[in-house]
Amino acid sequence: MKKAVVVVVTVVALAIATWVGWPREGDAADPAAQAESGFVAPGGEDDFDGPARTADDPTGAAAATDPVEERPAPGEAAAEVTAEPEFDETAPQEPVEATWDDTVRQAARDAARATMAAFVATDRTADVWWDGLEPLLTPQARPIYQDVDPRLVPATQVTGEPEVTDETSTLLAEVAVPTDIGPYTVLLTRADGAAPWLAEQIRPPEGS
Repeated sequence: MKKAVVVVVTVVALAIATWVGWPREGDAADPAAQAESGFVAPGGEDDFDGPARTADDPTGAAAATDPVEERPAPGEAAAEVTAEPEFDETAPQEPVEATWDDTVRQAARDAARATMAAFVATDRTADVWWDGLEPLLTPQARPIYQDVDPRLVPATQVTGEPEVTDETSTLLAEVAVPTDIGPYTVLLTRADGAAPWLAEQIRPPEGS
């Protein structure tokens, strides 16, 4: 009888001990068991605010040392990295101031002489005649003189030294060029002080 009572008491004591040690709802999980399983419950020793702990890294040291990508704060625009602008080295430069001096006058005389020499070369074919004259004319004058028949040009040669007769403007010049039928007047123009003189008009002698 005593042995039966002892057995019953022992069984009851074991049941009570098992019930007391059994984890209940609301109790924190065992940290050692959490580390062993690799899962950390929210609110436990490790939470989402700290470095995650795993079975391979129970202390979370490796996660704490991992670099964290910086992100802009809410409402803050992300920084944009742009390349430096490329500058066009071929952009037009400032015009060179035009003036009159002996060098400019000589350049005007040379341009007028070359224009008249090409204009009175009437012994050439029309194509060759135009090839020699075209580069000496302004873009505006080229359509006008392109259709000229060189056989109808009355002068045949330059007979004297050109002379600048009007230099009122620093961008325009009138040059008288002697020929075998009288002096032609060549109106020259240039874009600025560094640009070459080009012929805008070739006017025959008065009365010719």
